[in-house]
Amino acid sequence: MINAHPKLQTWMTLGRISNLPTVWTNTFAALLLTSSTTALPIPSSAALILLLTLVSLLYLAGMLLNDFIDSDWDQQHQNPRPIILGLVSRRQVGLAIGILLSLALAVLLYLSQLLDQPQWVLSFSLVLIGLIFAYNLGHKKYTHSVWLMGGCRSAVYLTAASSLAAPPELLWLCAVLLGTYISGLTYLARQEHRNQILSYAPMLLMLSPILLIIYADSIWFWLVLSLWLGWLGWNYWHYLACSTTRQVRTFIGAGLAALPLFDALVLTLAHQPLGSLLCVLVFYSLPYLQRWVKPT
Repeated sequence: MINAHPKLQTWMTLGRISNLPTVWTNTFAALLLTSSTTALPIPSSAALILLLTLVSLLYLAGMLLNDFIDSDWDQQHQNPRPIILGLVSRRQVGLAIGILLSLALAVLLYLSQLLDQPQWVLSFSLVLIGLIFAYNLGHKKYTHSVWLMGGCRSAVYLTAASSLAAPPELLWLCAVLLGTYISGLTYLARQEHRNQILSYAPMLLMLSPILLIIYADSIWFWLVLSLWLGWLGWNYWHYLACSTTRQVRTFIGAGLAALPLFDALVLTLAHQPLGSLLCVLVFYSLPYLQRWVKPT
């Protein structure tokens, strides 16, 4: 594990920053697919930086909001998160959430001034913010609120795409499949504190991206698909298949690490082999980042 200042390490843990690169690959994949489909150019460098900043701020705000709202539940169930461990106060986390959301709104307004059709990015960004709050407020009360978490990732795709134009049909399909994958993973994550699996049905949801094969038209797609299935299969066999050696939390981390491979699949459909390769490289880096900062 890389050594870091204890306070900095605490905030990085709260923000689950080891997963942040997956938000960036989501953004690039959605942008490039939309550009390929609509023949529109990628936004300016300034707009691209603002877009990445926007989704990063909203991701971090969502992660902190999760710990902020769950602090009472974590206390009752002795879930060792930073607030419960006394590493940071609930008030400090609440203040940080307010700052992150305020910055995100400021960035969104500035970004909208650089785009030709700002109504789309404004609309989908507000949907993303709404889904973040809806999930965090309801996920301990409603089992199927996991679909709201999936919706958050879908909304990242739609927000990124909308910086160019109204999201095209193929982008919508990719967003739905990504959201379904995350929903399945989140179903499993609901039991990670007990290290239990109540149903294997979520695994089927996690296989939903296989539907992209109907658009496959390159050998690179099949190579990435094989890597993705191999990664999930290997981790399933080692961390879920046997009840005596089960490690649900570790499998969840592996499932999150596989997100850039989904983006790599999407980029093969956009005929962006270099972008797809970059996503594969990010995938290989994530297990090392997760050793530094826990992904869940």
